[in-house]
Amino acid sequence: METESDSKECELPLKKSGPKPGIIYLSSIPPYMKPNKVRNIMSQYGEIGKIYLQPEDAEIRKRRKVGGGSGKKKFTEGWVEFKKKRIAKAVVQSLNGNIIGGKKGSYYHDDIWAMKYLPRFKWSNLTEKLAYDSAVRKKKLQQEMTQVKKETNFFLEQVDKNKQISAIKRKREEKQSSSLKDTPVTAIEDKTDSINSSKAPKQRKLAQSSLRTKPIPSNILSSVFTQ
Repeated sequence: METESDSKECELPLKKSGPKPGIIYLSSIPPYMKPNKVRNIMSQYGEIGKIYLQPEDAEIRKRRKVGGGSGKKKFTEGWVEFKKKRIAKAVVQSLNGNIIGGKKGSYYHDDIWAMKYLPRFKWSNLTEKLAYDSAVRKKKLQQEMTQVKKETNFFLEQVDKNKQISAIKRKREEKQSSSLKDTPVTAIEDKTDSINSSKAPKQRKLAQSSLRTKPIPSNILSSVFTQ
């Protein structure tokens, strides 16, 4: 049988949950703006929880520095968590598409905010996304390294083949030069004489044919004497 005390225990008030946080997404970060600066600006509108800014790719930063640009660290995108999601929504409605402002002449005065409220988005989703992006980058880097290794091995194989071909040619040339050195001079002279003697009959025939003259026609002679 249910007593009055039992019913009172069952009617204990439920603990009210606190305000739900809201997360906004910054699609671009003003050049060289750091997380502390973002926190200082956003905290003017409400209580801030977590902040994460995505650093730019290290290779892009390296190329910019080599090209004479600044070597300072830049961030490409970011996420800001407000303790109250209604504040997050109000911040996006108020700041998106507007200049950062502040004191005139300040470094970020004319930069424009580009932000969006993320409904039903939790910080754990961001952690999963970052872990996934990191795994994708790691896999892509491994594939690039594998490709570079293949190309390097192919290049080295071609270099070895060229070296082998050059060595074979060099050996042949050395062998030919050594065989010429070992041949006696008399043998070379005999060979030269035999070549010259084989050419002699032909040269004599050519000389004899050149000495022969064609007979002068009689009409040409008669014309000369009649004059």
